[in-house]
Amino acid sequence: MLPITEHMLHLLGLEKTAFRLYAVTGLLLALLFFLFRLLLQFLGLCWRFYITCRRLRCFPQPPRRNWLLGHLGMVCVAGQYLPNESGLQDENKVLESMHYVILVWLGPVLPLLVLVHPDYIKPLLGASAAVAPKDELFYGFLKPWLGDGLLLSKGDKWSRHRRLLTPAFHFDILKPYMKIFNQCTNIMHAKWRRLVEGSDVSLDMFEHISLMTLDTLQKCVFSYNSDCQEKMSDYISAIIELSALVVRRQYRLHHHLDFIYYRTADGRRFRQACDTVHHFTTEVIQKRRRVLRQQGMEAWLKAKQGKTLDFIDVLLLARDEDGKEMSDEDIRAEADTFMFEGHDTTSSGLSWVFFNLAKYPEYQEKEDLTQLPFTTMCIKESLRKFPPVTLISRQCTEDVKLPDGRIIPKGIICLVSIYGTHYNPTVWPDAKVYNPYRFDPDNTEQRSPLAYMPFSAGPRNCIGQSFAMAEMRVAVALTLLRFRLSVDPTRKVRRKPELILRTENGIWLKSCLNPGPGLLGGRTWTPTRLCAPEARGFVSLRFLILCQEMVRDTFLAHVWRRALEMFALLTWMLQLSLTWLGLGPVAASLWLLLLLAAVSWLLARVLAWTYAFYDNVRRLRCFPQPPKRNWFWGHLGLAKSNEEGLRLIEDLGHYFRDIHLWWMGPFYPILRLVHPNFVAPLLQAPATIVPKDMFFYSFLKPWLGDGLLLSAGDKWSHHRRLLTPAFHFDILKPYVKIFNKSADIMHAKWQRLASEGNTRLDMFEHISLMTLDSLQKCVFSFDSNCQEKPSEYIAAILELSALMTKRTHQIFLHMDFLYYLTPDGQRFRRACNLVHDFTNAIIQERRCTLTSQGSHDLLQAKAKAKTLDFIDVLLLAKDEDGKELSDEDIRAEADTFMFEGHDTTASGLSWILYNLAKHPEYQERCRQEVQELLRDREPKEIEWDDLTQLPFLTMCIKESLRLHPPVTVISRCCTQDVVLPDGRVIPKGNICVISIFGIHHNPSVWPDPEVYNPFRFDPETPLKRSPLAFIPFSAGPRNCIGQTFAMTEMKVVLALTLLRFRVLPDEEEPRRLPELILRAEGGLWLRVEPLTAGQQ
Repeated sequence: MLPITEHMLHLLGLEKTAFRLYAVTGLLLALLFFLFRLLLQFLGLCWRFYITCRRLRCFPQPPRRNWLLGHLGMVCVAGQYLPNESGLQDENKVLESMHYVILVWLGPVLPLLVLVHPDYIKPLLGASAAVAPKDELFYGFLKPWLGDGLLLSKGDKWSRHRRLLTPAFHFDILKPYMKIFNQCTNIMHAKWRRLVEGSDVSLDMFEHISLMTLDTLQKCVFSYNSDCQEKMSDYISAIIELSALVVRRQYRLHHHLDFIYYRTADGRRFRQACDTVHHFTTEVIQKRRRVLRQQGMEAWLKAKQGKTLDFIDVLLLARDEDGKEMSDEDIRAEADTFMFEGHDTTSSGLSWVFFNLAKYPEYQEKEDLTQLPFTTMCIKESLRKFPPVTLISRQCTEDVKLPDGRIIPKGIICLVSIYGTHYNPTVWPDAKVYNPYRFDPDNTEQRSPLAYMPFSAGPRNCIGQSFAMAEMRVAVALTLLRFRLSVDPTRKVRRKPELILRTENGIWLKSCLNPGPGLLGGRTWTPTRLCAPEARGFVSLRFLILCQEMVRDTFLAHVWRRALEMFALLTWMLQLSLTWLGLGPVAASLWLLLLLAAVSWLLARVLAWTYAFYDNVRRLRCFPQPPKRNWFWGHLGLAKSNEEGLRLIEDLGHYFRDIHLWWMGPFYPILRLVHPNFVAPLLQAPATIVPKDMFFYSFLKPWLGDGLLLSAGDKWSHHRRLLTPAFHFDILKPYVKIFNKSADIMHAKWQRLASEGNTRLDMFEHISLMTLDSLQKCVFSFDSNCQEKPSEYIAAILELSALMTKRTHQIFLHMDFLYYLTPDGQRFRRACNLVHDFTNAIIQERRCTLTSQGSHDLLQAKAKAKTLDFIDVLLLAKDEDGKELSDEDIRAEADTFMFEGHDTTASGLSWILYNLAKHPEYQERCRQEVQELLRDREPKEIEWDDLTQLPFLTMCIKESLRLHPPVTVISRCCTQDVVLPDGRVIPKGNICVISIFGIHHNPSVWPDPEVYNPFRFDPETPLKRSPLAFIPFSAGPRNCIGQTFAMTEMKVVLALTLLRFRVLPDEEEPRRLPELILRAEGGLWLRVEPLTAGQQ
């Protein structure tokens, strides 16, 4: 034991037990190890510092103040430590003797290397961002505000964000911003006019231009107009305050520590301003993301056509290589970074450009809208002489070799002095002289690309430099067009390098309205002069600018501008000579001009349609097609809606195993897809890219309205989200009792008919009434007893379905104005009114109950009844904004559910019973499965948990849905080109028919497709098959929302039917009849034999 151990125990007054001796000894040894490790680390640090100092001896340095302070507090290079005019002038003196790299010491232990020559900057800025990342010594103060935006992030995150943000500064994105630049500059100029009118005043360029750039950025980033140039907004005030607070914090060393700073008044103001900025940005992002999710990307982009795509929009749409999007926090960080970097640097650059042009009026007088190259030269020279950012910092994570062989040691912070490089006499002769001709494009003087870098350079250069240059060009051009600038001799300009290059007291310039010649070359422009022959066809941009200036401060500016354009156009048209039409040199009348315009428009449309049709036919040649009847009829009449038509489709599937072309007449091509791999690009695409084709569905519109079946775009997306909870398992579970009850009623009727000797039954007739009975109870909680006695509502639904089917076969009745004149059309309208009245009455009654009781009491009452019907769910549904469905929307969805739910389920169940009647061995096995499940159970009812205990019955259902799908085809219209797996392309605008029947009978997908074999769906022997090989409920975004409801009902009804009856085939084989659903000609007749209690 250590001797000190017993001494410590004695001092603590503790008994010297063995445990305590070992415990204290262990603690002391741990402490000694910790101290020894600290000593080793300190020695290692000292050794590394010594090696670094030795390696830095090759770099020159100015004289230090002393060994402790180094160059701290001196007017030193880069103007970094005394940020004022004197510091910058002394830097120029240092640059006269040190032209490449300069060593600077911040105290005794922190060396910095300042690089002031492009050849020496190149190895640093040309290195990857991982080798020379930004130094966080000063940038760290911005972290709470800007987060991990491009300015402050590093490593993989920086690389990923840089790739995602690059498209936001593409020329196509920047072009629409020109209007914003013009608009914001116009607002600033209007304010200048008010201030300088009738008085000789000076304006602080920094103050006005900063507000203008903030206004511009807020519109470009958020599409938000705060009118901050006229009245200050909380958000703009917060940004300005944050910039000032960060600068102030730099010069107060004790505020560099966060725990001290945030306890000061400045720290609390900084935090409050951060919260204001973050709240504004986050709110915009979240609101925009909600809209994007509601509408879907394609619909949202379509809505944005013709509008400006702002910075937030681009970031919300950005996806990396793995399809991952940016988080809200990442988007906020990038938006805040753009607002910070974009407004201060651009306002600094513009202010100094105006200062130089005011100081050198000979260059100002050369400026003109027609001389934008010279404008650009002036801007570049100003950015050279007064770079907005005077230096950037990098920290070397590896040794960096310089051109002369010297090496920057790993770990050293390097300051790339943009100011020093721009004033280096070895790079720029007469660097202090303002000379725009240095940037003359005709000047062939060879100069390093890094000699001029106001936007930095290398991998981490400024991503928004094109944005900044475009904004500066617009502002300079319009300012010089409207004002003459001159320097205020009473206010001396003294530079002040902070985060950006400012001045100690602002840049004050005198601005007066440009007294030069008029914008139209000195002419006096009147309506008479405008109509003169020499003015014909001349709609001058400058004339419009002049007229806009006259009414800029009124709300009529936009109307006035459009009126001027129309006036000039009509003046030209009224003087039009019609010699080219052989009508002689007479003035055209207005009616003749309108006639010519109409004929020209019609001819253009015909030519455009002809070319589009030719191009479409040419692109469709890659798709095979069966022989046509002739060139006019195409394939019309070949595939009829009967048994022979289905067999033809089967044969076509054997020959064309993926896709083939079908012509409906000479001008209407349809692509039929019969293979899952070729269906995938259509069904898995967003609903906006391949929406439903409404050619036949439109007949249902007067009945079903804008329900899920017929709606599209945002409304469909909105309704789909709201209806999804209505088909949740918890909602469906209570419906099983309804299915049992409805099946019991149907079976009681069958028992009665069998006892009377009527064992031959039409399955479609009986099962359709049963499914309607179930749906009426599930949707409305209404029992019409329609299986036993006629119901007007049920009769109307059956009539509507029959009339719809009949109308599809009568081509001349496809036109509404003809159809509603016929007896069928009048019956259709009466049946629609009856169905709508019934649904509306229930909705209004239920809404009154909901209003009087409140949603909480209603839910409690429904909990006691244990059934929440479809209308209840829709009445309670609310979207993200708390908006509920209107009565019309609820009616449309209820009518759609009644239509889609009864016929398809009835068709599926009828064909299942037919297939089991044809295959008694499978019927018997299903019966045994049900008997085993319900053994010793009374009453014999199927429960929700039983549904998973009927695997073979489920296999039989699926195989029947494959062999006889209720819906045989679905159609889609391509709004974009769709690329197929083999590289062929379905051209935009074509109708595609996805043949569910064809896919289910395709021999390349299903061997022996005509054989009824439930073991295809045996879960114990799964086959590798495309998910789209079996799509009785469609697939993709617009698949059947009620498929779980339908499968549940089919399982319950089939299980109870096989438990109570034996189903036998009829003597006459049914002939399939594909209509809206797959029926049988004359009905699907089967014989039923009731089973005795013992047999059950």
